Amino acid sequence: MSAEQDPLSRLAFAEEGDVDEDVPIDDDEPHDEGGLPPATSTVPEEHRHQPEQDRVASYSATTQYDQLMGATYDDSHVFERGGEIEPQAAGQRDAPVLKISVKDPVKKVEASMLPGISGGHVTYRVDTSTTLPGFARPEVSVRRRFREFVALGDLLKATHRGYVIPPRPEKSPVEGQRASADFVEARRAALEHYLHQLAAHPVLSRSQELRVFLEAEGALAASYAWQQLQPLGSSLLEGVARLPKQLLGSEGAIPAPAEAAKSTKATGDLLRRFKELGQSMRNDYKEPPPLDDAETNLRNAKLSVEEFQEKVMAASRKAERLVTRLEEVGGVLGDLGLALIKAAKYEDEEGARSGAYTLSASASKAIAAEAKRVGTASLRLSRTARQATAQATLRLSPLHDHLALSPAICKALRERESALLTVQALEEELEKKRRGVAALEEEGRAVFGGDKGKTRRVAGLNADKAALEAALLAARAEYERVRDRNLAELQRCTAGRSVDFAHMLDQFADLEENYSDHTAKVWREVAAGVGGEHSAAS
Repeated sequence: MSAEQDPLSRLAFAEEGDVDEDVPIDDDEPHDEGGLPPATSTVPEEHRHQPEQDRVASYSATTQYDQLMGATYDDSHVFERGGEIEPQAAGQRDAPVLKISVKDPVKKVEASMLPGISGGHVTYRVDTSTTLPGFARPEVSVRRRFREFVALGDLLKATHRGYVIPPRPEKSPVEGQRASADFVEARRAALEHYLHQLAAHPVLSRSQELRVFLEAEGALAASYAWQQLQPLGSSLLEGVARLPKQLLGSEGAIPAPAEAAKSTKATGDLLRRFKELGQSMRNDYKEPPPLDDAETNLRNAKLSVEEFQEKVMAASRKAERLVTRLEEVGGVLGDLGLALIKAAKYEDEEGARSGAYTLSASASKAIAAEAKRVGTASLRLSRTARQATAQATLRLSPLHDHLALSPAICKALRERESALLTVQALEEELEKKRRGVAALEEEGRAVFGGDKGKTRRVAGLNADKAALEAALLAARAEYERVRDRNLAELQRCTAGRSVDFAHMLDQFADLEENYSDHTAKVWREVAAGVGGEHSAAS
């Protein structure tokens, strides 16, 4: 085969500057029709501004990397022994009855008030297939923008106090990245994973909030069903306006039962926040009220979750280093293969110049054959190493999922502590009212005929006491509800973590076994071939 016909030779003798270090192995990234359209040219962005002849040389070198191996060296089967691996939401084990996909990102341009500047946002098509009751249709498709995903997460946190709400993707600090196709694709994948986690939750998957989000046509803000789900509450500005009236006594300072059952942050009642802050400081610096066994165990569980978060963070960092090293191995093997193929080409040319039947020509041909065989194997294993890198990233993903879930678990546990703080603050205030009533009644009995002023004050304190008792009853019921949710969620997350980690370690061990066996097999074949040809040449 001539140098013009041999793809190995063409790649081997490309100029050093024309060969990318990171040669793409797979270009199978899906592009959905109707979404952000891919560039019509298949030339990578970094090559588009090069001169035509340089661009052709460099681009052909990188795109023909896979073609060097040909069909004979298709090693994609190496990692199939353990079956197809799909990323699963943390805690998901059973087949979901709610299947959700996020696809087809479309950028919508909006008019701007500033001339010459256009704004816009990206919407995503959310397809749902379900057998859950309550849905109007088993198959539904809507379009949602990122801020509506944010609204869903905020609403779930407000209405499902005590449950572990999976973390949603964060807002981007760099707004200019919205125009990047890579950024949009990364966000699409993150939003889909977020919805998969919600669909895997036994309670959130059946919530009205998620159902309306998946079903409501058009913008969520315009949906009547969505508006009906919004919790009622006062804003912080309303709380600031109420505070002077509460302090002067012209407006009630005791929360209504419905308000007492809400999170303090959701009410905007500044006076209540100050009282609970004082209660928290008394708990920290004085002897706190006694806690029952369930509360004590939950607080110890929170410490365990925080410790687990530190451990899994360290493991996640090590996993990142492992993936980086695997990627580096693939790059080094590719560089070695290219260098050996160049050496083989050089030896072939040297042998041709020396004469077909000379001793030096025979030696050159033998060296060229061996170098080419080892170089080809290196290129082959370079691609295998890159495939192993992608598989390792996928199979170790539960580490990242549970690391991201740990703060959500701690937040759910803090919600219970906040509910208990409300109970303790109301109990403290109720006890003060009781002591005040007792003191006034004792003073009134010392006055012959009674004291009408003290009698009116006692009546007022009794009314406050009754209001506090009603608020305390509602707050205790809310605390117990949140506590029960915490207990169930901890049990679910612990069991899910055990299953996820066992599955992760089994799949990772299978990957390493397959990769090591395949690497050893390729090198054994190379060694046998090199030794055989070397003996024949001798």
